[in-house]
Amino acid sequence: MRTLLVALPGLVLAGIGLTHPHLLDATTAGWWQNMHIILAVIFPLLGAAQWVLLADTPKLVRYPARVAAFGYVVFYGALDALAGIGGGAMTLANGGRSAADAPIFKIGNQLGHVGAWCFFAVSLAIAVCVLLKHKVKAIPGAVFLLIGSYLFLDSHIYWPKGVIACTSIAIGMAAISYVSAPGRSAIEDSTRT
Repeated sequence: MRTLLVALPGLVLAGIGLTHPHLLDATTAGWWQNMHIILAVIFPLLGAAQWVLLADTPKLVRYPARVAAFGYVVFYGALDALAGIGGGAMTLANGGRSAADAPIFKIGNQLGHVGAWCFFAVSLAIAVCVLLKHKVKAIPGAVFLLIGSYLFLDSHIYWPKGVIACTSIAIGMAAISYVSAPGRSAIEDSTRT
């Protein structure tokens, strides 16, 4: 169950990313705004999935990484609220993009960039810890998680790169959860004897 739960946010984001407009204008503003209202609930769940995966890491890593996961939720959420919901609302109100909404996108993107780097840092911590603990079995999950998190730095969820990023994150989180599931090592050890 845990494996499915940590993969689900990335998969949902990838699905929504297939519909994310590449251009915000009068014809896309309604969906842009409403989609980002939905995303305001989904994006934090990526941080929650990281939080869950950090349970299997040493305390020395876990607590600073959870602070960074919180940073991702806060700063990436600010991007979503400003450039997503606010930008869509302003475009709807103005009948199209204008120079007046440029500051909203500028600050939103700056905050989102901080959030994306926080997400990448946490993913790196998870990957290193799972590799040290579970060795070769953890390589696929760590690779998918790191590739997806790296692509996420500048792709948001836009098709195609963002959709690939979110799908890779989901696969990586699921694989890491599976490998590090509580009790899995004990079961594997008992089957070897």
